[in-house]
Amino acid sequence: MFFEFLKLELRSAFRSPMLYIFFFLITLMAFGAVASDNVTIGGSIGNVYRNAPYTLTNFVLILGLFAVLFAAAFFNNAALRDHNSQFNEIMFHLPIGKGGYFWGRFIGALILSTIPLLGIFAGAWLGAVIAPLAGWIDPERIGPFYFETLVNNYFIFILPNMFFAGSIIFFLAQKFKSTIISFVGALAIFVAYFVSGTLLSDIDNESIAALTDVFGIGTFDVYSRYFTPIEKNTLSPQFEGLLLQNRLIWLSVGIVISIISYFSFSFKEKLRFRKRRRKEVREEYTPITHIPAVSQNFGEGIGWKQFKSFYHANLLSITKSVVFKIVAIFGILLLFASLVGGYEYFGLQSYPVTYRVISDIASSTGLFMTIVIVFFSGELVWRDRISNIQEVINSTPHNSHVSAFAKVASLVSVAVLLQFVFIAMGVLSQLFRGYTHIELDVYLVDFFVDSLPGYIVFAAIFVFVQTLVGNPYVGYFVGILVIFAWSIVLSVLEWSSNMLAPGASPGIFYSDMSGFGPGMVGTLWFDLYWILTSVILIYFAGLFWPRSVVSGFREKLGIARANFTGKTRNAFAFLAVAWLLVAGFIFYNTQMLNDYPNQDTQEQMSIKYEETYKKYENQLLPVLTDINYFIDIFPSKRDVYVKAEARFINKGDAPIDSLFFNLDPDWNPRLTIPNSELVLDDTELDFQIYKLKNPLHPGESIDLKIETSYITKGFTNGIGNTNILSNGTFLNNMEILPSMGYSESVEISDKNDRKKFGLPIKSRMPELEANCTNKCMKNYLSNGLSDWVNVETTISTSDDQTAVAPGSLIKEWTEGDRKYFQYKVDHPSQNFYSFMSARYEVAREKHNDIDIEIYYDTKHGVNIPKMVDAVRKSLTYYEENFGPYYHKQARILEFPRYSNFAQAFPGTMPYAESFGFITNLEDETDNNVVEAVIAHEMAHQWWAHQEIPALMQGATMLTESFSEYSSLMVMKQESNGDDMKMKNFLKYDYNRYLRGRSSEAEKELPLYKVENQQYIHYGKGSVILYALQDYIGEDSVNAALESFLKEYAYAEPPYPTTLNFLDYLEPRVPDSLQYLIKDWFKEITLYDFRLKSASAKKRSDGKYDISFDIEAHKMYADTIGNETPQPLNEWVDLGFYSDSDAEKLQNWKRVNITDEQSTFTLIADSLPAKAAIDPRRMFIERVIDDNVKSIDLEE
Repeated sequence: MFFEFLKLELRSAFRSPMLYIFFFLITLMAFGAVASDNVTIGGSIGNVYRNAPYTLTNFVLILGLFAVLFAAAFFNNAALRDHNSQFNEIMFHLPIGKGGYFWGRFIGALILSTIPLLGIFAGAWLGAVIAPLAGWIDPERIGPFYFETLVNNYFIFILPNMFFAGSIIFFLAQKFKSTIISFVGALAIFVAYFVSGTLLSDIDNESIAALTDVFGIGTFDVYSRYFTPIEKNTLSPQFEGLLLQNRLIWLSVGIVISIISYFSFSFKEKLRFRKRRRKEVREEYTPITHIPAVSQNFGEGIGWKQFKSFYHANLLSITKSVVFKIVAIFGILLLFASLVGGYEYFGLQSYPVTYRVISDIASSTGLFMTIVIVFFSGELVWRDRISNIQEVINSTPHNSHVSAFAKVASLVSVAVLLQFVFIAMGVLSQLFRGYTHIELDVYLVDFFVDSLPGYIVFAAIFVFVQTLVGNPYVGYFVGILVIFAWSIVLSVLEWSSNMLAPGASPGIFYSDMSGFGPGMVGTLWFDLYWILTSVILIYFAGLFWPRSVVSGFREKLGIARANFTGKTRNAFAFLAVAWLLVAGFIFYNTQMLNDYPNQDTQEQMSIKYEETYKKYENQLLPVLTDINYFIDIFPSKRDVYVKAEARFINKGDAPIDSLFFNLDPDWNPRLTIPNSELVLDDTELDFQIYKLKNPLHPGESIDLKIETSYITKGFTNGIGNTNILSNGTFLNNMEILPSMGYSESVEISDKNDRKKFGLPIKSRMPELEANCTNKCMKNYLSNGLSDWVNVETTISTSDDQTAVAPGSLIKEWTEGDRKYFQYKVDHPSQNFYSFMSARYEVAREKHNDIDIEIYYDTKHGVNIPKMVDAVRKSLTYYEENFGPYYHKQARILEFPRYSNFAQAFPGTMPYAESFGFITNLEDETDNNVVEAVIAHEMAHQWWAHQEIPALMQGATMLTESFSEYSSLMVMKQESNGDDMKMKNFLKYDYNRYLRGRSSEAEKELPLYKVENQQYIHYGKGSVILYALQDYIGEDSVNAALESFLKEYAYAEPPYPTTLNFLDYLEPRVPDSLQYLIKDWFKEITLYDFRLKSASAKKRSDGKYDISFDIEAHKMYADTIGNETPQPLNEWVDLGFYSDSDAEKLQNWKRVNITDEQSTFTLIADSLPAKAAIDPRRMFIERVIDDNVKSIDLEE
């Protein structure tokens, strides 16, 4: 009987359009993702083929989430088909076997649920074939298809995931005989997935997160995290490691659930249940002998009374339902998991400030709330018809609009009630962590302004859709399909207006410094726009509302026409006028007053700019030497006025007869250039050329006057300019003034886009050259437009704020309601500095005639003493080891969290409020990442603001890598040289490098040729330089850095390169370790060490001989990850731990490994617990789990 029921299940599905619709949707999405740059599934892919095994696996995993809903449909249908058709009482009396019936239905549903996901491979194949032929994408972005990818994905992910999900859904459906309960089961699976995902925030929990991920999405991420581009292009997932363990765990869980489901299934129990139910109904029947009189009232206010009656009935029907209670518990669990996870960064937790908790609530429950609204919209609209009381309700004298509005109002109220529960949880989590600055107003404003209008829109959309269709599940499908399809249309057509995306708005973004920021006004207007849109949709739902049995849309259209009369027509006219007025006002502000180009327009402008003005790229230009700023900031208006007097000198060897400028129209620039004529004013590309009447000869100077102003006008489609705020303005000189010369940064940089538009290949940076002169005349910060600049600033702001500019404060005064500050840079510096204004508290301390100053918001004072201490320690170490500090102040300034970074300007370091001011530093044993970041930015005062490299490959090694190394030395000193603490800190840099090279968009390069690739100059640079000082000595590395700095500090061009630094480093490296210069700086070198076994034998003197059986490999990798084995001659540490957790390093010794297979013996004073190769992690390995082994004691 098994095969009969299996064939019956399959035959039934193949006759239904549902299977084909699901398959078509998946195929279409996969096709779009492969064939178009405008459709993305799983993020950017860089150097990876659009149809690579890695890419297709991500498609399978992400679209597999949606496929759970498909599985719910198939398994629910299989479990309840006979029950819903009431054929079960006949079927269960037939001589059929329980096993054949149960497993036939189950396996049939399982097969069917996997079929739509096969559309991924069909769509990818079609996209790979059609897109290159149609010219949509470059053929080089398509790779070969591997049949293994399809097979492995099917048996590793598709089949196990559908089996696990299906076993739960099938069990719930056949147990409770409820479609709703089975879909709640599907939701429970999503909850389990999202809860496990919260563990991925810390790399220490990656293995646990990988094992607990029910879908294997996080598991595959961990499994493939260090794949190189070539491996992503060629390797299919395999049953191995964590991936194998995860699949076995959840496959076993699915098997257990399906077995329980089988044994709980019974033909007889179903019959007994039905008979007992019918009997109870007969016993409860009581004849009615008296019909009460009905009191009718159709006076004023009856509509409002009816609304309240319908509203309360609908609200109670939702909140009292078992489904709602279960779903609410799921939402609470989701948020609880997120709140418990905290706010981890580099192993540290942040204080639970309100905006962090709000972010948790939004990210954890936003989708959940939308699902609740969508689901119960169908429940409310169809409740009366499902209960067969629609005839009674429809015959009552009420307005259909009243019913429609009441349903939407009850849905919105459910969202509000749930949000109040979530807010209460957030507040309790703050109090539990000892944080008492509770801001209920922030919680409420954020919800009612930023979230609730979106929920209202979705409630209105789905009530309207459910009104039009003839089945609640069709309504769900159509509503979701329409929204999903519309989002694709917006993406493909690049329509980015928030007026077109349901519920969209600029958004508000709360900061402790600047409140809800510049997006509040625009968001309120968009909220009104979307609420009016929702009211209109509900109005139409009322028009189409069926008050009798109707057979199709045509009849509903007739109902709508009949209802569109009198007051109804007038109400619509009022709504339409109100909507048009609001829409017009928003359009004026966002499309006319504050216009913005879409991506296609920006690309075309970049192409035209390059084609028109590239010829001026190497034009000789004068160099900025002196500049005097006059800046007026008006925080309350968010306006800024700038005047600048700048002196430029011709440092070239030829006359200059023309000056070229790039303008920012948002800043209304006006240039005054003596003895010149404006010969080109390109207002489309914002480019100007001035012809000098008298050419500027070598050595001559010219003085320019520049005026700019930023005037805030209305509101924008986005959040607005977050650099100019009511409190926390943060500007830099490159933003507020026009730039001179051709700007390469305007060009399209993506290699694939350049090829698509027929543009020549573009290098990220000029190629590294030895002994260069002319090509080293430009440094990588100013691109030849300046060298070392004298800067003075007079800056004003409102009287309740402090304005800060580069240099020493010369003078401060007040005029009326304005405060003025005059600053002067103490030493000629790079033309790279900031101007800030906020209501600051200031902490000050003196260190060797240097003023340490921390400008901070009064709410964020908890870490200030430690930040002052970090600056002091950094200054002490750097002055002792690298040389003097040339500024009279070292300032840290807090700025609002609209950006999340720290940055170094001469003597000044802006630091985001969310980056270090709210980090919990109470546990002194934790990694103090705040101190590390401060030490890094302080190091830039030497590496970038004294020594500045040439604009050439390797430049960021001489700035960012050196600053990272300097920071690590401060951290090492702070930890008293604790190797294991430094290992724990450096694991994040190892991870950053190895994950980063996996996502390389062009080509990975050796460290000394780094092209501003963060994963290299931060991640790899850190671990390489830290390991180098361990091998040749901290003093040797510092001596090389100090000598290099003495040569190039504040030097005129030509600027240094990494080859110049290596000339200083190599003499300090012993001959036996010279290979490290090549392996670590000039090659991409990877290692693979494995401790196969470790044993101990007690000696006669009471000590132990510890034997290490080792396997070792060294490889050079090319730019995309192809590896070539290399001969071994490596000095590597062997060591042992005294504890089983491998956290207490007992001893270690460096040995020379020359063979892939080798054995070494070390002596230990006492019996260790574990042995390890490279126990302090000095080498770059992708797999380190096999470096440690428990020690076997031999008798």
